[in-house]
Amino acid sequence: MLQYLGRLLTSRRSDPPRVRYLSKAEAEPAWRDGHLLAVDPQGATFETRIGGEPVAECLPWGSIGAVHVPLTFE
Repeated sequence: MLQYLGRLLTSRRSDPPRVRYLSKAEAEPAWRDGHLLAVDPQGATFETRIGGEPVAECLPWGSIGAVHVPLTFE
């Protein structure tokens, strides 16, 4: 489902969509704000800022708890 959502979101936009995602990759789950860059069978890649620096974080399926995608109507 996430792979389908990622393709749907990125296919209609020229810039990566802004999302909020729950990362369970660390000891404590943490919500992060960033851009959805890609989704593939291995997981998702998000670009976010950690410590002020932009990073690309690739998360395996089991480490993604939830993704919030803001809806815009045109």
